[in-house]
Amino acid sequence: MTFFEGQNTNSNAENTYCSACLDPILDESSYGCDKCDYFLHKKCADRPSEISHPIHQRHPLLLQPNQQGLDCAMCFSSGQNLVYCCSLCQFSLDIECAEVLPPVFQSQAHEHPFSLLCKEISFCCDACGKDGSHSPYVCFSCNVTVHGHCTSLPRTIRIIRHEHLLRHTYFLHQSETDWRLCSICHKDMRADRGCYHCPACDYAAHVHCATRPEIWDGTTRDEDTQGSEARIDSIIRIVKEIKLGEEMIAAEIEHFSHEHTLIFSNEVKDNKCCDGCGIPILSPFYSCEGCDFFLHKTCAELPRNKRYPFHQHTLTLRPKSPHSNRVFACNVCSTYSNGFSYNCERCSFDLDLSCSSISDTLIHEAHEHSLIVFFQNAGLWECNGCGEMGKNRLVCRTCGYALDFKCATLPLTAMHSYDDHPLKLTFQDDSDSDKLYCDVCEDKRETYHWFYSCDDCGVTIHPECVFGKYPYIKVGDTYTVDSHPHSLRFVKKTEKYPSCNSCDQPYTDLALECTESECSFIVHWECVAPNKS
Repeated sequence: MTFFEGQNTNSNAENTYCSACLDPILDESSYGCDKCDYFLHKKCADRPSEISHPIHQRHPLLLQPNQQGLDCAMCFSSGQNLVYCCSLCQFSLDIECAEVLPPVFQSQAHEHPFSLLCKEISFCCDACGKDGSHSPYVCFSCNVTVHGHCTSLPRTIRIIRHEHLLRHTYFLHQSETDWRLCSICHKDMRADRGCYHCPACDYAAHVHCATRPEIWDGTTRDEDTQGSEARIDSIIRIVKEIKLGEEMIAAEIEHFSHEHTLIFSNEVKDNKCCDGCGIPILSPFYSCEGCDFFLHKTCAELPRNKRYPFHQHTLTLRPKSPHSNRVFACNVCSTYSNGFSYNCERCSFDLDLSCSSISDTLIHEAHEHSLIVFFQNAGLWECNGCGEMGKNRLVCRTCGYALDFKCATLPLTAMHSYDDHPLKLTFQDDSDSDKLYCDVCEDKRETYHWFYSCDDCGVTIHPECVFGKYPYIKVGDTYTVDSHPHSLRFVKKTEKYPSCNSCDQPYTDLALECTESECSFIVHWECVAPNKS
């Protein structure tokens, strides 16, 4: 083998790993054989071939390949190629764990020192809740027994699943029961075992769930930084305030998404949609009448940055621009939108405002139990709201009830030109199934699929007939395509219209027509829409 001093053995550093510990070899001294693609850190190659260890005093431990796939008695991993092993006892230690442990260890996360109990003994770790079989550390002041690697658990961490810092605790003192559900995996968790906990929200998670690499980035946080990290950049500037009832309301604002000031209003606007979320305007809202620009008050007050429970990076609010020609498909519900998104530029990840409003659990009026977000690569769930099959769902672990994100984010009330009254989202119809029809499209409705209804008039309408197939694309906005030289405008027509210039089929739902009056070009949105990722 060739010795490489202080340099990587391979021009591609990311692809060179030590064949013993499996860690990457970067700028460390190492030995290597290019023909066999076999490399060793110098420190791994220089380890003794035989050791005596206080954990296993009966026999010496030999350095050898882990051909039997034995788990390390200290960290329970079976990932390393070279281990110190006793074949007679089926005992194994990773090469790092084989280093003699300090007899006394002072953890930064615990006020008292831990003492090593160097013997083969079964125990349940009070820090993480998992079982151990060898050499625990014990705090005799607190009567706490922990794994060696759990002595170094950070006191506080910030994870993507929760907005506040989580603090490690050995016992949930205020718990009313011996068991509760982990807020991440939603499986049983003992209240008298260690976990990460948010006292403000009573959010608690297994240690091994909270420290998963896709949930926690490995960095620690101090409590005194929580306020500054939680602070967000303001996206509005108040120009004028008025008193409305007992509270002060921003009557005129400047918003980072629009060049003109926006005026507060409580008067419902017919056939107007929010430029943020895309759904029809309901009061209260802000508007720029000259530009036909509208924002719900809740959309105007959104935070500039936010964390999403199922994405590892902070998301930034990205506004629509009249010059950007941007339409995106939400990475969670796959619905197209030309409104605001929460965006991760690093991952090309976009979240529409409706999906961004859902955390990892949801309480919905349609179901008695809480619903938990599940993303999966295999298997499909049927949505109880619309009957469609899909992968991303909010699921009840108690009874299997499931909703897709489109149904879960439907507004509880809506307006439609077919009826003068507000329509209520209705979850089940107990009427004769042979008489269930949508009053707009006149197609049959299913008994257990959601619909909008008016108690005064008896009107019933499919959700898609209320909002359209593309509810988050604002009609009237412009768009350009490579196949046509002029700017196009989003339109919806309910009457007969010329055939699509792309597929030559009759008009259906959303389309784009040319903004030039002398040009008769029209194309289905489905014929030119960008591919969904």
